[in-house]
Amino acid sequence: MKPQLFVFFGRSGCGKGTQTTLLTKYLNETDPNAGVFYVSTGDEFRKLISGDTYTGKKLKDIVDGGQFAPEFLASMLWANVMTREYKERMHMIIDGSPRKIPEALVFDSVAPFYGFDKVKMIYMNVSSEWATDKLLKRAEAQGRKDDTAEAIAKRMKAFDDFLYPVILSYKNRDDVDFREINGEQSIEKVHADIMSVLELSK
Repeated sequence: MKPQLFVFFGRSGCGKGTQTTLLTKYLNETDPNAGVFYVSTGDEFRKLISGDTYTGKKLKDIVDGGQFAPEFLASMLWANVMTREYKERMHMIIDGSPRKIPEALVFDSVAPFYGFDKVKMIYMNVSSEWATDKLLKRAEAQGRKDDTAEAIAKRMKAFDDFLYPVILSYKNRDDVDFREINGEQSIEKVHADIMSVLELSK
């Protein structure tokens, strides 16, 4: 299988992490010699926040307020991991980036640099109400203090203000294979839909 670049978009709480894990498992099983490079900007943010740096502290204030990090920081985080860990012939899965139009302009140079054909973009579409309910239940179950109702509401607004315009900008591009999935379904059904639109056999 030729190396492919997959990008997953969706609101916080839509299940991107679960679906990228399932896709990674499939790729590792069907193309074991290639390997999969996966990066979640959200995970990289959490690593930075957990450290004891001035940047991490400032980022924590932004995230706790339900806002998106500045473009330079988001781009730096995924690009840094990519340049360190991506190896030739690997498939690439990006979870949740780019998040703003300026960051998207930077991200657009990834595919041609590494020689990927069309970027395969999956938009897991869920409503703000659906995602909010999921996040509140997760916060209660896991004791996550950052998932307050106020912070979640700000995160939903940030998605509408910044990330959704990015999604629309990719929708009709010739160099992007854009697919929209109904995320308000069972994990199994969402996975089946993703495999179908990507034309990957289970």
